[in-house]
Amino acid sequence: MSLRFVSLVLCVLAVGAASASAGERSVAGISPGLVHRGQRTTIVVSTAKPLMSCAARLRYSDGRLQTTPRRRANHIRRVSFTIRIPLTAATGAGSWRVTCGTAVRTGSFIVAAVKSTLGVDQPKVVVDRQGFTQRPARFGTGSTLSYGLILHDTSATEDAQNVYVIVNMVAADGELIGSKSQTVALVPAGGTYALGDSMNLRTQVAATRLEITVRVGAHTPKQAYTMPEFANVRILPSDTDPGWVSEVDGEIVNVNTTKTLASANVSLVVVDAAGNPLGGGRSFSMASLPAGTRFVFTAQSGFSSIPLDRAAAVLISSEPRYTNPD
Repeated sequence: MSLRFVSLVLCVLAVGAASASAGERSVAGISPGLVHRGQRTTIVVSTAKPLMSCAARLRYSDGRLQTTPRRRANHIRRVSFTIRIPLTAATGAGSWRVTCGTAVRTGSFIVAAVKSTLGVDQPKVVVDRQGFTQRPARFGTGSTLSYGLILHDTSATEDAQNVYVIVNMVAADGELIGSKSQTVALVPAGGTYALGDSMNLRTQVAATRLEITVRVGAHTPKQAYTMPEFANVRILPSDTDPGWVSEVDGEIVNVNTTKTLASANVSLVVVDAAGNPLGGGRSFSMASLPAGTRFVFTAQSGFSSIPLDRAAAVLISSEPRYTNPD
């Protein structure tokens, strides 16, 4: 354990000690102050009057905020918030804030990676299917390579998190002509993730295969996740480049939750009639969608090297972010 990490833990403990010394009528603290992703922590503060309405907020080390519904203090002038730390929360020092009327209480906490458990079914993420298409640039000496991977978590009991993927494009002589790396937040236990993307290469040397490295950053016991659905997905031809795919569009639908879909990273893999990946791309939905609503999404990058007559269907995965309704 580094000295910096130790000092952060001591700061959290100091907050709790200071709160306790103030007496039962002046409480403000978080427990546990060192919490792993996926675990819950509880904030308790005292209020000036019974039944005051209070709101809590967590700020993680990357600046992202997590807010809670308002709660009222009890008759002994205390209010508590039990909050689950998201599996995608940034690790490191964070801060909490509770507002009750004009009074504000603050403190700090530490987020750590998911705790490993001896004897569990350690997740392994493999590439079930892969494929790519490469096309020389119409002008110049470069080319575009579009690829698609179907990642599969072979564990039936452990979700794989922060899955780091390196994709190398390899020429016939073994030389790398391009490389790309990405991190997938979640591949669920027993499930798959469709990872699609593309790269502009500075050469027209043909890639003969993909060399793929996959590393699981963390894992947690299998649980249910809320995901948006996609409808009316279409593969569109290019108006200016006949015979090639231009874009993929469709509708993103917020279902199975009362929360608002604030945004979503969308990953797409285009497959042929046999289900073999031809390539893929990415998109991002920024529309704020209340429960039960839908919105058009378009993915316009990464598909120009895919022949239109081979493109049969699209596999889609997403990494959504939800907020509580107003």
